[in-house]
Amino acid sequence: MNLDALPDLIGDARVVAIGESAHHVPDYQRLRHRLLRLLVERTGFTVFALESGFSEGLAVDAWIHGGPGELSEVAERGLTYSFGRSREMRDQLAWMRAVNDSGGDLSYTGLDLPGGLASMLPALDGLGGYLPGVDPEGTALLAAIRSEAEKYAGPHTMPAFAAYQAMDPADRDRLTVLLAELAARFDTLRPFYVRQDGPGHYATARHELRLAVLLDQALRAQSAGRAAVNVRDAALAETASWLLGRGTSRIVIGAANSHLQRVPLTAGSLRLPVLGQFLADALGDDYVAIALTSASGQTVTRRAAPDAPGGVETAVVELGPPAEGSVEAAYGPGVTDLRPLRGAAGAAAPSRIRLLDTYAEVPVLDAFDAVVCLPVTLGG
Repeated sequence: MNLDALPDLIGDARVVAIGESAHHVPDYQRLRHRLLRLLVERTGFTVFALESGFSEGLAVDAWIHGGPGELSEVAERGLTYSFGRSREMRDQLAWMRAVNDSGGDLSYTGLDLPGGLASMLPALDGLGGYLPGVDPEGTALLAAIRSEAEKYAGPHTMPAFAAYQAMDPADRDRLTVLLAELAARFDTLRPFYVRQDGPGHYATARHELRLAVLLDQALRAQSAGRAAVNVRDAALAETASWLLGRGTSRIVIGAANSHLQRVPLTAGSLRLPVLGQFLADALGDDYVAIALTSASGQTVTRRAAPDAPGGVETAVVELGPPAEGSVEAAYGPGVTDLRPLRGAAGAAAPSRIRLLDTYAEVPVLDAFDAVVCLPVTLGG
């Protein structure tokens, strides 16, 4: 597929988000790697940020800057949601390290909440490596937080949420209060922290704590049935803003199409703000959202599996022909700049895009700036 026109389509945008209609589809990962290379080599992008845990990703960034360890082990630990098991993702990380070994300066950041939404322990581990040198009293507070967080933490989201719901409400409240107290210490004692350990280390540790707080709030909202409170996408957006606030000039984001769209996600009567909407509101034309999808072939999907450790399993299934009203049917394989089509397509404007092995209903021309539709994809 010819991608040469994409740099002109992107222009001077500071953030380019490259989506996918399903995770763990190798063809999407290879295409995103091609796009990343094109943007790095021709337009000066320097950061790749993935829909994966922020705390875990710090080790990945250290590795691509020449840090120790075997790539397979670093990727397995540092990329959540099983991204690290992907050969395509490992190939991308190896390329990033090779660029840096040759004098480049590429960085990796995970955008997401810690522990695959199942545990704040990765963030607490990071804080445990930071606080002893700057605030012994804060270290004791962190130990109290860990004792509560360990009551629900696990490797899989659904069992961890069930364990969180089973906690004594007083213990859940204690966890929330302790996190707020530690956050207040970070903010009020910031000059002492920075004086002892430097502003860079402080900023990273403070953001790890912020994401732990947001994970706690996500669990509280979910437990209370507040489905309209989409804490996760707000957290993804905060990390992107954190990167931009630190002087990062140009960022490539990799995440699901549904996170990257410029308009709210509609779920029944709910309208949920998502990462792309936050970025579009903040950056305007400096944010470009590119959806990846497929005209045919296979996709990876998820199925309920009560006997599986996490309660779900993945499966490779065949894609049907593009549905009427879909962007895949409207424009077919290739690269389509959607922006000139806004307002001109009228009733013929596509209103759906592939999502796993079904479709998401979304005003495609408003949701994305471009779509790359592969002629065929093969499952993982």
